[in-house]
Amino acid sequence: MVVAVLASAPAWIVRHPPMQDLPFHLATIRAIRSFSDPAYGFDRNFILTFGRTQYVVYYLFGAALALFFGVIGANVVLVSACLGGTVLALRSLLNALGRDERLCLLVVPLLVNVMFMYGLLPFLLAVPIMLWGFAVAVRHFERPALGTGALLCVLALALFYSHILPFGLFCIGYAAMFPWRKPERWVPSAWPALPVGLVLVWWTFFTAAGRLARGAATDNAADPHRPMDAAILDLPNWFTNVFRDTSDERTLVALAVLVVGALGGALGDSDRSRPIARRYTLVPIACIFLYFVLPEGHGYIWLIAQRFPILFAITAIPLIRMPRGGRGVVVAAAALALGGASVVNVCQHFIRFELEEVGDIDGAIQAMEPNRRVCALIYDKTSAIMQNQPFLHFGSYYQVQKGGIVMFTYAGYAHWPIDFRPDKYPPPGGPARLRWEWTPELVPMSEIYPYYDYVLTRGGGFRPPAGTYHMKFRDSHWSVWEKDAR
Repeated sequence: MVVAVLASAPAWIVRHPPMQDLPFHLATIRAIRSFSDPAYGFDRNFILTFGRTQYVVYYLFGAALALFFGVIGANVVLVSACLGGTVLALRSLLNALGRDERLCLLVVPLLVNVMFMYGLLPFLLAVPIMLWGFAVAVRHFERPALGTGALLCVLALALFYSHILPFGLFCIGYAAMFPWRKPERWVPSAWPALPVGLVLVWWTFFTAAGRLARGAATDNAADPHRPMDAAILDLPNWFTNVFRDTSDERTLVALAVLVVGALGGALGDSDRSRPIARRYTLVPIACIFLYFVLPEGHGYIWLIAQRFPILFAITAIPLIRMPRGGRGVVVAAAALALGGASVVNVCQHFIRFELEEVGDIDGAIQAMEPNRRVCALIYDKTSAIMQNQPFLHFGSYYQVQKGGIVMFTYAGYAHWPIDFRPDKYPPPGGPARLRWEWTPELVPMSEIYPYYDYVLTRGGGFRPPAGTYHMKFRDSHWSVWEKDAR
């Protein structure tokens, strides 16, 4: 538990973590939590669309937690669950497979990975749910009981409604570890999967998001696929390559050395793993296969194949052997030290980002009246500290604090739990075009004026014609442009 709390430090160490999509998720939690609150005005512009998507667990839990901790605090709890929960869930899986629980320490340097920095929070929350689901499945398959079956059923549903890719990997592991050679266990082992199976069929064939996801698994010539040699060369970019310096690469190399040392130190030791652990091996193998077979993206679905290297690294940890006796103590101590050093390194980078690069975003938001329409044009998206584009969705912080409408938004996309009312879409009158947020220089003034009350910018590039907008706030990074009075 102490390690899990330590691992969660990046979730709460700064006010504005440099996670690319984080403000977007916060705004979605705010919209659900305060949907009927007139101060935010969400119900006048939006509708909730939970029935068409399986992308809801993160937001529903966030909205519920916001009752007690506020939206920012609720998200801290959830991100902490992603980080610390992965450590605890992996420990449970190791115990179920008969592996040494201390191996869970090896996951700590992998937690702040590329997908974490992109802010793919529903996906990240699905990882500990998946690992916990594997652990419960192993125990249920070996000794079917009503309690473990019910828990397995709930976890499978929670996983499905968190993210489809870890759910798909869970299905592979479920089938691989299923007690096929013991027919008397088929029914008690299969019934926990029946509810989620029915929901999966309905979602896949009768919702737009499901049909799009189904298409990503087919051989669509229009989808971007990398040649195998390019995919191999690209592998390091999908692990922990998150900082501009080489500190994360040094951590990854140290982790590889530690894993090899553990494998070497365990040579000659007896193996106490349960036989079912052999079939679990198909899970990390599937990650390798899916990385090379699946496309990079499909429609608005971004990063499909690229998520599987980190899933491989995490799910492969139970395949490592921990040495026994004093050698195991040395390896565990080294893993604990490396995990602690990696967390400290992440926190130092996050603090530098907050102090040196964020700027007065709170002052910019305070300069705008609540419940207005805000167009966020982020010309300067990059960071000198982080590899990702951490400022891409900072405009959503306005919606978190003051409601209203912010562009860019995924509202209107089939996978999102929120949509605009039919007559409330911003110009030009439908869901935002793909990559709108990446190309602010391509947004015409006809889509901005006179619809938006404010334009929030970072970096140069916005030059409004006379009589449209005037500058109301400016610091070294952010500018707020207010619509001229008519």
